[in-house]
Amino acid sequence: AGGGWSWRLRYLEMDATEYLIKVLSRFRIDDFPKLLKSWDFLSASQLQEVNFKEYTRKDLILEIAALCEGNGVTLNQVADLDIIYNCTYPQKKRWNSYQMFKSKGGEEATLFDFGDFKKTFERNLKMLIRNVMVNVLEHGEAVWIRIAWGKHHSPPNQQRAAYAVYYPQTPYVFMANIVAQYRVYLSQALVVATDHNMLKELDLQGHCLDSLRDITLKRFNPALSTHHRKSFQQINTNQESVQDQRITIENLREKEDAKRLTCATFGEGSLPKLEEVHYRLQTVFKDEHNMGILSDRRKPFRCMAKFSSPNILESLRALPALGIADVPISTMFSSIPEKGKNYFKITDKRTPGPNTPGP
Repeated sequence: AGGGWSWRLRYLEMDATEYLIKVLSRFRIDDFPKLLKSWDFLSASQLQEVNFKEYTRKDLILEIAALCEGNGVTLNQVADLDIIYNCTYPQKKRWNSYQMFKSKGGEEATLFDFGDFKKTFERNLKMLIRNVMVNVLEHGEAVWIRIAWGKHHSPPNQQRAAYAVYYPQTPYVFMANIVAQYRVYLSQALVVATDHNMLKELDLQGHCLDSLRDITLKRFNPALSTHHRKSFQQINTNQESVQDQRITIENLREKEDAKRLTCATFGEGSLPKLEEVHYRLQTVFKDEHNMGILSDRRKPFRCMAKFSSPNILESLRALPALGIADVPISTMFSSIPEKGKNYFKITDKRTPGPNTPGP
């Protein structure tokens, strides 16, 4: 029986060369020299022997796979190449944002050692779940973690690997392709390796990893900061005091006003890139003038409003100039980067009842 299970595991496990071909198949033709050099598995002389311009894409993949197979490539090494590819194209995944927390009194900064982090993370994860393959690489200012999960009688599934990107010296980590049943293991291994106590999911998702990082770390346009923002009432008052009464071109004045208010809201620099904003409404119908069937309904209405664009914040900033939206833009939209979320839940404000304790 034991021999049968051993044969079955070998049969199900993907061959390293087979998986390498799948990874290389995602490459653009211009990616091969750069990414293979970053991988540093093939020698410089081997890379020089490959004529990247003469081969068809299919033949180039087979030629590189044959060279790597001759060098004895392993699944672990191919997984490193998969990380390098995803570092280059992080926008191909949808990332969820998380924040880690320490207990009170444990907020002092500690130096980050990549070797210690990698060892501690892998050890703790494999204590929780044994059948996994873990790869950890440093890339720029981030640590990239790739985890292929296996089940009791099957090897780690390389094609459904989960990703986590952790920024040292910060409490933020971003995950992709992580299913609920494994998230608890990854979370626990992360908080232990980073000397935190708990991890919480944020209402912030998207494909642009750099923008999610900038929003959580408050690296976005300074004009969006509360410290720099004037109240819109004050801006309007100042404008009215300096308006030249001789201006007769009303449309031009309105456009200038709209531009000033828009700049006060969003600034003039580039904005973080988010593709979607969701508003989940759970509110009771209110109409003081028409007291009908809907007004007697006590249960809240539930619906979802979704706004999407290749860059939702840039689109919102452009609306006033196009005459599509009034200024100032509602804070429900303008405060997205400041609040660090693009998933909102809108409910009725609760008023304390006779048996409800006060704040």
